[in-house]
Amino acid sequence: MTKSLLQQVMVRPPVKEAHPVDPEGLVKSIEAGYVASRGTKFQTKKTFAPSTIAYSHGECARYWFLAFNGNDFEDSSDAYGVANMTAGTLSHGRIQKAMKDAGILIEDEFKITYVDPPIFGYGDVMLNWQGEELLGEIKTMMSEAFEYRKAAGRPKAGHLIQLLIYMKILKKKNAVFIYENKNNHELLILPVEVNDYYRRWVDQTFEWMRSVRKAWVDRTLPEKNYRSNSKICKSCPIKQACADAGPGVFKIKSMEPIDEALSMV
Repeated sequence: MTKSLLQQVMVRPPVKEAHPVDPEGLVKSIEAGYVASRGTKFQTKKTFAPSTIAYSHGECARYWFLAFNGNDFEDSSDAYGVANMTAGTLSHGRIQKAMKDAGILIEDEFKITYVDPPIFGYGDVMLNWQGEELLGEIKTMMSEAFEYRKAAGRPKAGHLIQLLIYMKILKKKNAVFIYENKNNHELLILPVEVNDYYRRWVDQTFEWMRSVRKAWVDRTLPEKNYRSNSKICKSCPIKQACADAGPGVFKIKSMEPIDEALSMV
């Protein structure tokens, strides 16, 4: 054996054996655990939910008609989405405990209901602040969105919709958003005071809910307001039931969105 060939044999790297732990497989297993209890479930909605009205399909009259009927709801949340929601829930509990330890928490996670239109939701916190009861809504978000809210000095439209409904039911003129930056836990307080625009908008929204509920009581299916390939329809949990229900017999406009530009007037 020549010297050069001997050198090649001597420096040849050893064969690397497969590690007994498969990192990618372990990650997939954990992610599967996040969504294991989710999927398609039959549900019958009894009331409007402010947290749903505030987003996407919640502004659709046809969605609520079919939700009141009872249908299969598809939960298409991925592992990241479920983990994100879970982290938000845990943050709520931590912030509520801090408020309790500070001596300003009156109540948390309390029911908020209304009869006509039928509404059911949960308030995050009721605080004792400067001798008055102050309604508070906790929201957590990533740093970029948090910094945007801080610079804008006003809440996200969807968040505002939810809080204004609660404020009307509880007859509160003032409330606050408690925003938390998920990256560093910084807090941002954005006060909300009912002005003329808010009052007109929320009164109009309650009338819209009444008209939708009446359509369901009268068994008159609303027409579709969106194309099936629209963002709202694609994210709807009962889009298949909507497709199967037929064209509808009369039109109810979608809920009027809140105008952030006018919300500070």
